[in-house]
Amino acid sequence: MNSSNRIIFKNFSLVLQDEGYYEITMEEEGVFGFDELTLLVEAQKTLSGKKLPVIVMCGQYSSTDIDFIRHLAKNENDPYSKADAFVLKSVAQKLMANFYVKIVVPERPTKFFNKRTEAYQWIKQFME
Repeated sequence: MNSSNRIIFKNFSLVLQDEGYYEITMEEEGVFGFDELTLLVEAQKTLSGKKLPVIVMCGQYSSTDIDFIRHLAKNENDPYSKADAFVLKSVAQKLMANFYVKIVVPERPTKFFNKRTEAYQWIKQFME
């Protein structure tokens, strides 16, 4: 499904918010990997083609894997993301997040939150 500012996929949806950021909402048990990133990049290109900050709303049981987060950490593999704010819901996600920022070390600003309002406050500094 596609409207002028929203694209819905099997495991996630993407919205281009009026304030100037992308918001990704993961399905409760959605897995995000290489195929989903390819869909995301194409959707971002379609919606605006601009490099903007991103809020990722994780589902309760949504997940990914180590190989994918190593890939995601590189700016060239996520070209429309200026900064990433993840809203986490589980201990497993928090463990993966810790690994991501401390061991993998993403090339763009990345931070993890428990609440969407906190994530939004943080990404405002990256909006044009």
